[in-house]
Formats: sequence, structure tokens, C-alpha cells
Amino acid sequence: MMIKKYYFIEIFKLTVKPISLIFPIPALQLLIFSQIGTDVESFLYALLFSFTFYPAVNLWNHINDVKEDLLAGKYNVFAESDCLKLFGIFLVLIMFAISFFILSICSNQRYLSFVLYVVCFVVAWLYSDRMFVGRFVGRFKDHYFTELMSFIIFCPSFALIIWTFFEVINVKSLMVSLTFLFFILFSVLLKDVKDISGDMKAGLKTLGVVFSPKTLLKFASLSILLYYLSILISVILNIYNFTSILALIPFTVFMHSVWNFAKNNWSLAFRTVRYFRNMVISNYASISLLIVLGLLSQALQTFPKS
Repeated sequence: MMIKKYYFIEIFKLTVKPISLIFPIPALQLLIFSQIGTDVESFLYALLFSFTFYPAVNLWNHINDVKEDLLAGKYNVFAESDCLKLFGIFLVLIMFAISFFILSICSNQRYLSFVLYVVCFVVAWLYSDRMFVGRFVGRFKDHYFTELMSFIIFCPSFALIIWTFFEVINVKSLMVSLTFLFFILFSVLLKDVKDISGDMKAGLKTLGVVFSPKTLLKFASLSILLYYLSILISVILNIYNFTSILALIPFTVFMHSVWNFAKNNWSLAFRTVRYFRNMVISNYASISLLIVLGLLSQALQTFPKS
């Protein structure tokens, strides 16, 4: 059976969904690049690795999400035929293989990066899988505990893999991975709120089904608080450059939003939408500042001293 051009386009669209700060927005790669130096070649290798590994993760997730998408009334190209599913699995395996090859020739800490790769691969595979191991033990994403643990394991591990493209893992790499994890958890904790109806119909026990929006918002706010705390501690311990302290400026906007949510009993309603919007904007403003300040600091260090 020939794969129509339309299907290729739809499959490509799925490789970039959901949009994340790893792919197609390379915020993690830029964050690490900003903290290490201006080795553009290593940065490009890290991008190439990410842009082959992460599309495979996304595609594998969508291949296994056909049931949930149909119940939620969403179009999923892999619902069209088993042939398309097999083709999708083939693409997933090819992209994983290419990413591993890139890692094997470009990493500065080969054996440890291989271990981290296996960890990320297994977690990403089991997170979505309902065809192989998932048939017997269930998908990690279908239960809030394994869903949350998947992100807690995957995000720092992936960040450390990216770090090995630049240099060997050290204390700074561990702090960067924690900073990134705390930032990402904000979105992870709130992402299922919009999919509650579909998840309930599918009988899933996701974060959005088990916990109330109020509870999730509280924990999401706590994760951002830990994100800011990780930056402050890293600056105090001279792990991050002192200019990174300026990334704490949006903290005032964040706390203003938290204070207003607390006054409104943590309700996600029309009257509190602006506080949530301000919270999200302040989060992204902070990590953008952290990246830009790091890049500027590294650039200034390369200038010859008179």
C-alpha cells in the first residue's frame, strides 16, 4: 500500500505535537549552551540529536493515543489503518536509531550518556506503549503516579544527555537539570486539566482526573517556587554566574499571581484568568532571562582583556 502525501503531512504534524521546550523549541539546549560556553558545533550536534530523538517520542505517543483521541473527537491519522501504524512504528525506530548514532559519535562522556539514553528510551517507550509491554502492565501515562515519575526521571536524564555533547557531567549540570525539571513540572501538572472529559471516558487515572484543578495549581506553583529557589541557591554557591540573579526579577509577578489565586481560593475561573496568564508569562520571562544572561556572560568572557 502506497502512503499518500496527505498522510505524510499529518504524520509530520504529529512529530511536533505537543510543542515543548525540548522540541521544537530548543530552550533546554539553549539553556545548557548558555551555561557552558559558545561551542556552536556542540550546540548543533545537541540540536540534531534532540530533533531526531524527540520527534520519535512524540510520534510513538500519538500511535498509541488512537483510542483516547477518538473518544475525545480528535483526528489521529493512525486511526486510518494498521498499515499507517506499522509505518509510524518504522519511522519511530529509525529516528531512535539515528539519534543513538549521533550520540555515540558526538558525546564527551560516551558510556554514561549511553546509560542515560537507555533510561530515557525505556521511560518514553513505556510512557506511551499499549502494544507490547503496555498490554500487560498498562501505560505509564494512564496513571498519575507513573505519569509524574516518568517526567521526573526523563527530564533530568535528557538534560544530562544534552550536557554530554558539550562536556562531562558535573555539579553545574546537575543543577541545570533540576532547574529545568522544576520549570517543566509546572506544565506537566496542568496539562491534563483540558483533557479531563476524554481521560474520564477512557477510564484513565491521570493527574487531571484524580486531582482537582485547585490542587494541581497549588503543586504547579510550588514547582515554580522550587525553580526560582534552584537559581538562587546556584548563584549563592557560585554554580551559576552572578548575573543569573536577574532571572529572579519575574518572581515578583509570579508571587502577585499566587497571592491573588490564594485570595480566590485557588479557583481557575474567568475572574482569575489574568492571574494565570501573568503567572505563565512571568515563568517564560524568567527562563528567557536565564538563557540570555548566560549567553551574554559567556560572550563577554570570550572578549580579549585589554
